[in-house]
Amino acid sequence: MKKIILTILTLFLLISCNEKEIVEEENQTITNIEKYNILALWDSLTAWYNLEYSDSYPSQLENKLEEKNYNYKVINAWVSWDTSKNLLSRIDLYTGNYEIILLNIGWNDWLRSLSTNDLKENITTIINKFPESKIVLFSIDIPWNYSLLYRNKLKNVYKEISEEKEIYYYWLFFEWLDYSKHFLNDKIHPNKEWYKIISENIIEYLIENKLIKND
Repeated sequence: MKKIILTILTLFLLISCNEKEIVEEENQTITNIEKYNILALWDSLTAWYNLEYSDSYPSQLENKLEEKNYNYKVINAWVSWDTSKNLLSRIDLYTGNYEIILLNIGWNDWLRSLSTNDLKENITTIINKFPESKIVLFSIDIPWNYSLLYRNKLKNVYKEISEEKEIYYYWLFFEWLDYSKHFLNDKIHPNKEWYKIISENIIEYLIENKLIKND
């Protein structure tokens, strides 16, 4: 019986050590960021639901940057159903030196009809976490059939923050979207083509605003 207990304890310790090593390795990956890195802070829009990781917009963006001889790594920091409050609660995980932050959050705040005042406060606090980075704040726009008052408040949040914090403002519009071409069958999650268009638009914006360099 003692041998059995000893064996179980030994296995438990080995498993615990392995888990600790895995966590430490993951933390090392997050914290040891090289000079030219782009952090994509989005919600499920950066995920690759029912697709390959290579199809996601951060992956496609990184590949396009490489094709144009820009030496950047794009870190995909997504969490499905993430609200601005949830993102703020985990923001300290992303320590390191980031050249650019691509910040798009608020879709799930809208879906849950959360306060736009809280949204503004949360986004502003997130931005303050990266004083040395170039911040690109992506606005969001919700369907016309939603509350006009809430829709206008939501749109104004991003413009106000970009002006107050003097950061880059990217108007993320979806008029060009075709549900028969740019979404999966569930009509919710983007497909590879959607991510392709987004990545192309973003790299064009980064180049036009001289946010990236190829030295």
